Amino acid sequence: MQGEAWKIAKPQVCRLLERETTATKELENLATQLNEAYQHTAQNFSSNAAVRIELVDGKETLVLKGLDKIEEPSSLKLLRRQMEDLLPRVDLPEVLLEVQAKTGFALEFTHVSEAFARVQDLPTSICAVLLAEACNIGLEPLVRADVPALTKDRLSWVKQNYLRQETIVKANACLVDAQANIPLAQSWGGGEVASESWIALPLFQFVQLILALILNILVWDVGLLTIILPLTSLRAFIVS
Repeated sequence: MQGEAWKIAKPQVCRLLERETTATKELENLATQLNEAYQHTAQNFSSNAAVRIELVDGKETLVLKGLDKIEEPSSLKLLRRQMEDLLPRVDLPEVLLEVQAKTGFALEFTHVSEAFARVQDLPTSICAVLLAEACNIGLEPLVRADVPALTKDRLSWVKQNYLRQETIVKANACLVDAQANIPLAQSWGGGEVASESWIALPLFQFVQLILALILNILVWDVGLLTIILPLTSLRAFIVS
């Protein structure tokens, strides 16, 4: 989100996140918090049994005491096994292709110079490139010389000409719209906020989430944005 759309949404986003609307004021608040934390730590350092300073190779090194292990109750272990049994055993490429089949998000990726240019099996190539980028494994593991949509030249060409911020934003909007139509997602709320680790965030924060449907936690950096999304979206698609 940028330009006039961001100017309009900015006050609401900042209010929901309890953030200042200017970077200067936000940095001043962070500096104050850091100073208070430093002073508090310094005052309690000598009486804190969990931390100490040791000489390592002639240098003072901060050493933290290890946390005591908390044994997991049998009920928690049972619950974990039951949850794992509910998840389907599928490969990530299969999941991404299924999400593409359900939503058609790959069609939002257009050629940088020929908006209406299409090649055969382009969605397969798009999904492969997205998977390589999201998992940070490069294109090589996904290359198949016997599959035209997965040759090295095709994937490199798709990455260079189809993956852009504007196409990612459009594909994201497609995914958001598709999720909004899932009965389970509708039962969670109206779509204005999303939950991550019990923290409510406005939906504006979840831009460029393409592969968030296929990973437990996916971090995708685009400019100054870092997006983190749990697996709940994928589970909603699977059960729908």
